[in-house]
This record gives sequence, C-alpha cells and structure tokens, in this order.
Amino acid sequence: MSAVLEAEGNLLAPRAPRPATPVRLLLFALALTGSAVVLGVGFPRGAPDRLPVLLIALALALDAVVRPTAAIRDFCFAFPVAGFLAGLSGATDPVAWPVLLFGGLAAGWTFRFLYDFESVPDPSLLDSPLRALVTLWILATAVAVANAKTVWALVRRLTGRTVNGQGLPEAAAVRETVLALAILVAGAAFFFLLRRAGEETRARAARAALLGTALSAFVAVLQAAGVGAAEARPFWKLTGRLSGGATDPNALGILCGLAIPVCVALAIRRDRPGWALPALLPLPIGLALSGSRSGFLMAVLGSGAVVALAPVGRRLRTAAALAAVATLVVLIGTALTRSSAGDVGDRLGQLFRSSLSLEDRASSRPILWRAALRLFAESPLAGGGLGSFAWRLPDLAGPDRARLALRDNPGSAYLQALAESGIAGVLLTLAFVLALGREAFARARDPVVSGAAAAVLAFLVVLVVGSHWLAPEVAFFFFLLAAFVGTGGRRLREAARTRTRIALVVLYGIFAAFAVSATGDPAATFRYANRIGFYDREVGPGGAFRWTRRRFALRVGRENPERILLANYSPDGKPVEIDLRADEGPVLFRRTLAPGAATRLTLWAGGRPRVFRFELSRSFVPKRRGLSDRRELGVVAVLPEDER
Repeated sequence: MSAVLEAEGNLLAPRAPRPATPVRLLLFALALTGSAVVLGVGFPRGAPDRLPVLLIALALALDAVVRPTAAIRDFCFAFPVAGFLAGLSGATDPVAWPVLLFGGLAAGWTFRFLYDFESVPDPSLLDSPLRALVTLWILATAVAVANAKTVWALVRRLTGRTVNGQGLPEAAAVRETVLALAILVAGAAFFFLLRRAGEETRARAARAALLGTALSAFVAVLQAAGVGAAEARPFWKLTGRLSGGATDPNALGILCGLAIPVCVALAIRRDRPGWALPALLPLPIGLALSGSRSGFLMAVLGSGAVVALAPVGRRLRTAAALAAVATLVVLIGTALTRSSAGDVGDRLGQLFRSSLSLEDRASSRPILWRAALRLFAESPLAGGGLGSFAWRLPDLAGPDRARLALRDNPGSAYLQALAESGIAGVLLTLAFVLALGREAFARARDPVVSGAAAAVLAFLVVLVVGSHWLAPEVAFFFFLLAAFVGTGGRRLREAARTRTRIALVVLYGIFAAFAVSATGDPAATFRYANRIGFYDREVGPGGAFRWTRRRFALRVGRENPERILLANYSPDGKPVEIDLRADEGPVLFRRTLAPGAATRLTLWAGGRPRVFRFELSRSFVPKRRGLSDRRELGVVAVLPEDER
C-alpha cells in the first residue's frame, strides 16, 4: 500500500493573462493602424518633415521593444519640444508631430506587450469614465466624417465636397476631425499605458515631461533674445507670441501652467530633488513669452493651491521663496518682453482696456460661444461631430465671421463637448471631469502628488475658457498627470455610475446612427455648393477652368438649367468616355472625347431638383508622369461662373 501526494491543480495552474492575447493583438494592430492614419493625414507626401518624424517614431518603437521604461521617459522628454524638432525639419504645421511620436512608442510597447505577461494591471477609478469618453469620441468622429463626406456621396464614390460657405474642401475638414480624434485618443491611450507601466515609471515619466517643458520654455527665452530660429508662422509672428519648443504659443503657455505647480510642490519638499528649482526657473518666463492667459491662470491657481495646502510651518518659507523667484522672473522677463506686444502682461492688460470691444478683450470668445450654441441648437442629440466646429465656424459665426482671424475651437472644452456631441456627450465629459476632480482633490495634501493634483484641478477649471486638451503636447501632459494622481479601489454606487455611463454611450450611439443616416439625402451633399468632384478654379491661357475627378456631379434646380463644357486635355493622348446619369436612372448620355476635343452640355432638371452624375472611363495622376501634382485628374470643366 502506498500514497502519493498530489498538488491541487488550481494552485499550480498559471493565472490567465489580462488582457487576453487576442486583445493584445488588437491593441498592436490599432497602434499600427492609428500611426499609419496620422502619418497619411498629418504628413502629406512630399512634406519635408515626413521622413524625420518617421525615423524618430521608429526609433521610439524599437526603444519600447527593448527598454519600455526608458522609451516612455524619452517620449515624455520629447513631446514638449516636438514643435522645435518639427521646425528643424522644415515643418510648417507641427501639430501631428507629438501624436506620431506617441504612435511609435505605442507600436513598440504593444508589440512587447504581446509576450510580456509579467506586468500586472493597475486599475484606477478613472478607467471606466475614460473608456466611456473614448467611445463617445469615436462615435462623434463618425458623425463628423459623415457630415463632411455624406453617406450619399460615399455610396456613389464621389469626393471633393464643399463643407462650408467659404468653399473649404472635405479633405481639410476630415483632416481636422481625424487629428482631433487622434490627439484625444492618444492622450487616453497614454493614460492606460502609464497605469500598466507601474508607479515608478510614472514618476520617471513626470520628471522627464517637466524637464522637457523647461527646455521648451528655454527655447522661447532664446527666441526672445534673438538666438536661434524666430517664429515663422505669419499669425503668431503678427501677434508677437512665441512657441518655444511647443507646437504653438498657447500650447507652450498651458504646458508651463501645468508644470509650474508641480515644480513648486517639488521645490518645497524636504527631500527636494536637485533638478526641481532649475526646472522651475525658465517656466514663468516661457509662460510670459507665450502670452497665454489661460496658462497664467493655471499657474496662479495651481501654485496657490500648493502653498495653501502645504504644512503650516512651510507656508511662510514657501511664499518667501516664490516671491524671490517671481521677482527674478519679472526682471528677466521684462528685459526679454519689453519689445513684445504679445507677452502675457500685455494680453492681461487687454482685459481691462475700455477702448477695445468685449470680443477683442476676450479673444473673440463671445462670438465663439454663440456659434457653439448655434451648432448645439442644430443637433442637440448627436451634435455636429468631433472637430466639426472649426470647419463649420464661418457659417455658424454669421455676420461676426469677418472678426475672426482664423478658424478656431469654441473657446471652452465643455461648450465644445455640448456642440459637437450633444447632451449625452457633455454628460459623459462631465462624468470623467468629476471623477478626476474627486481623485485630484483627495490627493491634494499627499506630498508626493500634491503638485500634480493641483495642476489637474487648475486645468479642469481652465477648460471652461479653452479647449486646451486638443493641443497634442498638452493632452499628453494632462493625461500623464491624471495617471499620476489616479488611485484604485471602489466607491459606493460605482456600479450604478458605470451602468449610467454605458446607457449614455448606447443612447449617443443611437443618436449618431440617425445623424449619419440623415446625410443619405442628396440635399445634405449639396448644402453649400451645387457641385462635387471638382477641384478649385484655375486660370490658363484660354481662361478660367476646373479639373474634375473621375466621378463628379452637379445638382440642378427645378427651373434654371446648368451649362458645362468638358474637354479632354489628358497628357497621354488617349480618348475619354463620359457617362451621364440623372439621379439613380440609367445612362442618359454617353460620348467619347478624343484628345483635345470638347463637348458643351445643358442640363435641365424637368420640374424638380435633380443630380446629374458624370463618370469617366479613365483618369490620370500628373505625379506619375514626372510632375509635382499628386491629384487624380479627369477632364477640364468650364462652368458659367468660371467664364465671368
């Protein structure tokens, strides 16, 4: 007789990885796909900075595979100075740089994540509200893209629609919407990545971001001193505001406004890091040179909260130290900004200048807020779609459009959520904001994260007067601080809150589906122009004309006919066959145009509005014939308005 001791199978079985391998594969595929989309949308072919940013992103991807913690640190140091790197590469619009750099980090990190089963999740109370908000952003993007391209045109493979009364093409609108989604989703993805990476990695990432922001501010100091490249973009050059290493002056100001409370909290700790005070010194100067009033408000609110919540014995010492730093900064800043019309002191003075109108004193915010409310009134349930406000602004502003220097966001993140995603969207946004605000307020006295908590609270307040998280580097810094202050555990009624958020997401999905389906009406496609598939007007030796795409269409009213001349000037010397249909009917007209031949048509609607759709047998791309033009071209068209 014998006995054998057997181990219980449940105790020896390895724990299933979380998330499962298929989910990890999906995350890797999404990182690659998102990076490819940002590269295609944010860096058109032929852009001088396309290759440099791609190489840096690839380097971050390889770094993340081998040394994930170091790669996160390197990215956090790089994103505050992405604008400076873009300028060195010859970029004219650096807004997509930080997003693509994160795409490289995410691709490498998720590839390593496929076989890295040692890391464990570090859930927080912010996870569920943020997931709901990301889902909302994706659905709102579908609404915006549908409003820009329309289902009617997509089904018929027509492109080149006009999306506002100023003739903005759909490609520009889709680009703005896709970049807005990419910025917000990348920031949220960075939050979840940091929560998985561990507390020590988050601390290193925060230090790298602070040092990168200090370097970005120092670049602005050099610009003010006349050292290095000056601000090249006409609008910012006109205003006298400096970007430093950021993508624009507003982003620099908000970065400094976020970093100053964190550095102040570090500088007053008993175990103060040696780099905290040197990192703090250039930040107020960079903030002043950026001219950002929102950044100034954040710095004041955040630093004030840090001092007020500091231990009683250190408050006086802290206030004295801050006064000394402020005096030094004022002296240096005055010397650098005495010839600048765009520094924060001058812009704060504008608020109290009675000779200026309210709109000029408030950077056109009353106009923008009224426009946002008009967009909400148009579609209170689904909104206009993520990022749509900027390209709808010329029509929403009405008679005030002439007072706007450029297309802009609504000047309030909360109003933007209301206008672009309706009632459900603003409720989900507020749910995340309140959850984050509770977390930050609960940890405001924690000496380790008090600065980050104060900065987050100040940022949530300042979102009332600015859509600041649509600046890419600001989004990354904000979500980094949010990951830093987030805590785990469960609260009472958390399950009920989760169910409410799920219900709001489902409800918005239903509203979004109805909004998308409404663009199946041809009237939505031709809302701003009676044509689609035409390029902008050009002038040649024979007069004005337009190139068409391979498929194009004209909407003709019930009374007046539409005349059009079509000519085949393809450089390859081949004939082109033209098919013409009215609405969804059969081919009404078919003609083959020989090289150099033309035909003139008069289109009659016959008592009701009709859409006449043209389809060509072939098209050509000049770039493939050694020219610089990358468009797909069909035939030359001359409309009556081109002959005037």
